[in-house]
Formats: sequence, C-alpha cells, structure tokens
Amino acid sequence: MSAHRHENTKPKHRLTVNEKILLHLLENLKSKNKREAPFEITQKGIADGVNIRWNHVPRAMAQLKKMGYVSEEMTHIESKTRRQKVYYLTDEGIISAKNLREKILGWDVYLRREDGQVSKLKLSKVNSQLKTNFSPLLLYMSLPDDDIIDEKVILHDVKKEMAKKPSFVFYTSGEISWPERLIERETEIKTLSNWIEQNEYGTILIYGSVGIGKSALMAEMLKSYKDKKNIFWYQLSENDSQRDIISGISEFLTRLKITDLSASLKDDDTLDLFKVMRIMGNSLRGKDTILAFDNYFMVSEEVADLFSGLSDLAQKNVALKVIISARDTTPFYCRFYDKNEVKKRKIAELLIKGLSMEGIKQMLDAPNIDSDALKKIHLMTRGHPLTIELIKKGDVNSLKSIKGFSRQEASLLLYLKGVKAT
Repeated sequence: MSAHRHENTKPKHRLTVNEKILLHLLENLKSKNKREAPFEITQKGIADGVNIRWNHVPRAMAQLKKMGYVSEEMTHIESKTRRQKVYYLTDEGIISAKNLREKILGWDVYLRREDGQVSKLKLSKVNSQLKTNFSPLLLYMSLPDDDIIDEKVILHDVKKEMAKKPSFVFYTSGEISWPERLIERETEIKTLSNWIEQNEYGTILIYGSVGIGKSALMAEMLKSYKDKKNIFWYQLSENDSQRDIISGISEFLTRLKITDLSASLKDDDTLDLFKVMRIMGNSLRGKDTILAFDNYFMVSEEVADLFSGLSDLAQKNVALKVIISARDTTPFYCRFYDKNEVKKRKIAELLIKGLSMEGIKQMLDAPNIDSDALKKIHLMTRGHPLTIELIKKGDVNSLKSIKGFSRQEASLLLYLKGVKAT
C-alpha cells in the first residue's frame, strides 16, 4: 500500500479527555482494594497518565462524576504522608470504560514497518505484530495524527517506557528448589496471591508436614512477583541466630541501596532488636517487598522474637509482606504468634494437604493404574508428594529411611504402582 493512497483513505480516530481518563482508571482498577492508593489515581497521576495539564483534571472529573462514571475519595497515597483526592470507576464507569476499550481495539490503523511497507490492521493486533505489550491507552497515545504507527518510533517508546519501570531486587540466602511442576496446587496459589494483593494480612504462614510441598509452593508463587516486588528469600536452619537472619536482611537492603541497617550492625556489638525493627520499618516504608522464610521449625526464643517483630512491621506497612513456610510439628514454644492474631486477621494460615487419587496418578505418570491399587497407595501415603515421588523413582531405601516404611511396605507400594487396569 502506498503512502499516497493511505493519505486519501485513512481513518481519523480521536478520544476525548474524559474517554482517556476512563481508560486510565480502568488500567488501575485493582487499586480500589488497597489500603493506600497508588499515585496513578490522584489528580497529578491522572494528568501524567493521559498527558493533560494538572489543572484540567478537576473539571473533567466533575463531569465524569455527574455522569455517574467515577467516585471520589480522600485517602492516603503510597509513600506519601498527606491524604489526597483519588478517583475510582463506579460499576457503570467500568462498563463504559470496557466498552470503550473494545471499541478502540477494533479501530483500523496503519503500521509502517522498518522496511517502509505500510499495512492496514486492527489496533488490537499492533502488540502481536511488534511483540510489545502496550496498554490500549498507551497504544492510542502513540497514534500519530495520520494514524500511521511507525515501527521505529513505537519501539523507541517501548524502550523509554521500560526505562521508567522500577527494577526489583530478588535476593536469596540459601538455596531455592524451583519446582518442575506443581500438581493440584492451583487453589493454594490463588489463595496466596489474593492475600498478597489485598491488605488484610501482613504475614502469611504456609504450613504442613515435611515433604508436603510448602517450599515448592512458596517458590512457584514468588516466581510471579519477581518483576513486581523486591523479594528476600532466606533458608532457615536450627542453628540460625537472630543476628544471622538480620544480617541476611541487611545484605538485601544494601542491594536496594539502603545501608542504614548495615551501618548499625557494624557500629553495635550488641543487637538491639527494637532499634533494628525501627530501622527496617523506615527502610521498607512504601517499598513493595516480600520477605520469605523457608523451613521455620526449631528456632531459638530470640529468633521467634524477631519474627514477632517482622509480623508487627508487616501489619503497619501495607507494602510489606512476610511469608513463612513452617512445619506443622513446630513446637508451641517456638511459635511467634497465637490464635488470637489469626482471628484478628493479622496473620493468615494455609494448611497444605496431600494429593487426591487423581493427583497421585498424575505424579506417578500412571494414567492406566488399577483403581484398587491407586486407592491402596492413597491410603498408605495419604497423597504425600515426597512419598509419591520416591515411589515413582523406585527408591526403596529412601522410602524406608525417610518415610519409615518397612521393606515389605515399600516393595508393596512399588508393586502397586505397576498394576494396570484390566
């Protein structure tokens, strides 16, 4: 298609300021469930998002409020001390914004490739053609007056947008065993993600027996947050002292270019937990962060005190989440919270259970296993993933030494695995 022909046939696509604001608020819809609102839904954030003057926003919002599309609140803003006006879409506003989004994604536009060729396509196809991930509003904002999207220009804009995005730190102290696959953990992943996204719980405890899959579940869940939050992973051992764990957090903060805790640890021979908590609280305020601790079990009283302090920090700081995997056999004297804190919704608990018979079949890669044999395996193992994995490998010695089966029981499990339906 020639450029001349395009000039005579090109469509003209334009949005009003109010329409752009509706799309901008739709992109920030999840913020309504947060205790502290993001900057993007303040008047200044909206002005930046739709590229208009700040003083034009109040008039536009008044119009949208009158139409019943937005509501207005005064609330705290992330990383700010003063409350500000923020705006949310009403149910009617959400419907209108979604209809508008579908409308503009169906627009015909023109794409000029780097070789000079110009082709006609829907706006919804631009991302797939260029392997980009622009929002519909950002695609529209990149649309020139002649409706020809230039590949060189828009890819340059992608790089600029990527440069604006914050880079997050993923720091590990100890080994993470990333799972090759998780079976029957979709519900648990969804529950954990909901708890992280909402502000109700600051501390989340994943507990269950050894080998039930707590660490794998936590690792898989954190994988989806590597580009959204700063993450600290610490592998706990029974010999860890309070200073060991705090030193690990100090290294993590140093990666975030925050050295207050590191300096304090160097200056003080004795450890003042109250002072450490105050420094951590100031350092992590307003920073989207997950502190993850794996294998909480037999810990000293001072380590339990540290976790109690971290739980208090997470309750006060909505940007901070503390996630812990713990054995269900953790002694009561090693626990850092009581049931009242669970009832008050300060701490969330997620019990990890064994696999169903269908899950066992999947893990064994035995789709044709006899149903009675499968029932016996389920009865003997209670769907314990580590046990099922040992059966799959045919590891009699580990079934005896790790899981406590007799040789006869271990041999029976291996036999049952191979029994096929008739």
